[in-house]
Amino acid sequence: MKLTIYHTNDIHSHLHEYARITEYLTQKRPQLSHHSLYLDIGDHVDLSAPVTEATMGIKNVELLNEAHCNIATIGNNEGMTISHDALNTLYDNATFDVTCANVFDEQGRLPRNMSSSFIKVIDGVRILFIAATAPFTPFYRALDWIVTNPLEAIKDEINANEGAYDLLVIMSHVGVFFDEKLCQEIPEIDLILGSHTHHYFENGEINNGVLMAAAGKYGHFLGEVTLEIENNSIVKKQAILHPLDKLPEVKTHFDEEGKMLLNDSVIDRPIYLPRRTDTITQTAHILAESIFEFTNADCTIINAGLIVNGIEAERLTEYDIHQMLPHPINAVRIRLSGRELKNIIIKSQKQEYLNEHAQGLGFRGNIFGGYILYNLGFIESESRYFINGELIDDDETYILGTIDMYTFGRYFPTLKDQSIDYLMPEFLRDIFKEKLLEY
Repeated sequence: MKLTIYHTNDIHSHLHEYARITEYLTQKRPQLSHHSLYLDIGDHVDLSAPVTEATMGIKNVELLNEAHCNIATIGNNEGMTISHDALNTLYDNATFDVTCANVFDEQGRLPRNMSSSFIKVIDGVRILFIAATAPFTPFYRALDWIVTNPLEAIKDEINANEGAYDLLVIMSHVGVFFDEKLCQEIPEIDLILGSHTHHYFENGEINNGVLMAAAGKYGHFLGEVTLEIENNSIVKKQAILHPLDKLPEVKTHFDEEGKMLLNDSVIDRPIYLPRRTDTITQTAHILAESIFEFTNADCTIINAGLIVNGIEAERLTEYDIHQMLPHPINAVRIRLSGRELKNIIIKSQKQEYLNEHAQGLGFRGNIFGGYILYNLGFIESESRYFINGELIDDDETYILGTIDMYTFGRYFPTLKDQSIDYLMPEFLRDIFKEKLLEY
């Protein structure tokens, strides 16, 4: 028996590219003389796309249906960027199976429409599919989900299905380093379909006898794995990638559809909100002020590049605000000492990323831009630092209102070790919109 498994991952709502993948699958799968499956390994949903934002990911599920997806799992974008209720209803109309072994509500229940693992029988061969997603614990807890250790969750599912399967396929939205660990700890795995870290293997990679396959990001590749099976065991397995430029071209209208769906007016009068990354604009000031008030903080630090587009128009729509702040970024409250806060201020004034092209950690803009300080002041020559005009006390505890992107260790490494409250599910654009209504 031969089985072909097509796989995608980390599409991130690059829907035109995904439409090309769908067209290829629509043409190719019926031509095969053997069985095939199509699996998506998570982060298909990304609210940076207007049509995805407008439908809370429902459009993406419809597209997976149209592509005749067989099994999907969730990535952090499905699990952490939409509300608890939205995840519970996301797959209500899915025509494919959804599985994930390590996300539960506070009563120990899986999200609705999901299974902890899935066995599919093809020509008498029992294939066990187990999926796990990256354990961003504080984000999931802020949304009333519990995310467990992915390795232990996978092992538990293997043990729970002992004797009930012939082949073992892992759908991993945890990253390549985790997948490599899986190969060492569970060598009986036949195939790992990887994602999250946006890696890819042109021809797969064999690690301790396990085939690892992954298809990069943004629909740049469609993955294809072919398994040859005899006596319920794999005798040959190989992986290839189909690059996007080799896939059929199609016409799509996702941008227009998203703009139409987000056409409601927020402000019905002429408005001017400029964008600069190298100086403080009124727009960036309003954003900083909105975060400051939303987090009920003592002070705020953000970067100017969060404002991706300026606007000058006769009215302001939901689409305009989305384009200004397309990031799936949340506000945070961080408790830190005056001494630590001073160090953050000092580091911010180096402006290390002023003209840097930033990518990842939720950022969906281009230039990072300069730091903007709100309710903070300093006299650099005298090493004096102020909150609301009063000197910062080294031993006092303060609340910094800022963005979750700074808590991952890259921009301000010390922040990741502080006491952090993640304020979810509101994105920056939601907070910004509410503030604009006051003007």
